[in-house]
Amino acid sequence: MTKQRVLVISLVGVIIFGLLLGGKVLYQKQWVDSSVLAQSQKISGITSVKTVQVNGQAELDVETNHISDLRQVSLAIENIVGKEPIRFIDHRNASLTTLFEQMQFAIQEGITRGNFTEMEQRIQTLAQKAGVQVQLQMDSDAIYIVLDQGNAQLIEVIERNGQGQFLPSKELS
Repeated sequence: MTKQRVLVISLVGVIIFGLLLGGKVLYQKQWVDSSVLAQSQKISGITSVKTVQVNGQAELDVETNHISDLRQVSLAIENIVGKEPIRFIDHRNASLTTLFEQMQFAIQEGITRGNFTEMEQRIQTLAQKAGVQVQLQMDSDAIYIVLDQGNAQLIEVIERNGQGQFLPSKELS
């Protein structure tokens, strides 16, 4: 008799746990994700937003289409999602990727030494030599870089203090 009670109680507990877990997943997918998508599509330059699981960690993938003011877009997305890490998906090409890799030296030196004026001059010079338009913005939290070349655009948010809010951007596949 007691074995039956324990079995029934255990079974009811497993069913309740399953219902709660299913409810959480449904809530996340139906209301939270759709709310984030609806709010983010009002932001100029954002084409889609979705929550993905990477190594058991949730992150927000934000697909872009020619962003004109990366700092404002980043702040707006941050306000919508809160603490979830954000990864921008852009339309880069090989030459923009190579140029950005060359700019890393100036960027990292600027962050480490605090010589941001020199960093900006070196980035502008590299972009001008490559025939690429660059938009460089900065605040106390991050450096915002947009490289434009024809229809291709590379965007990157480099955090100055390693907050973990922005993940490295990647190319739309």
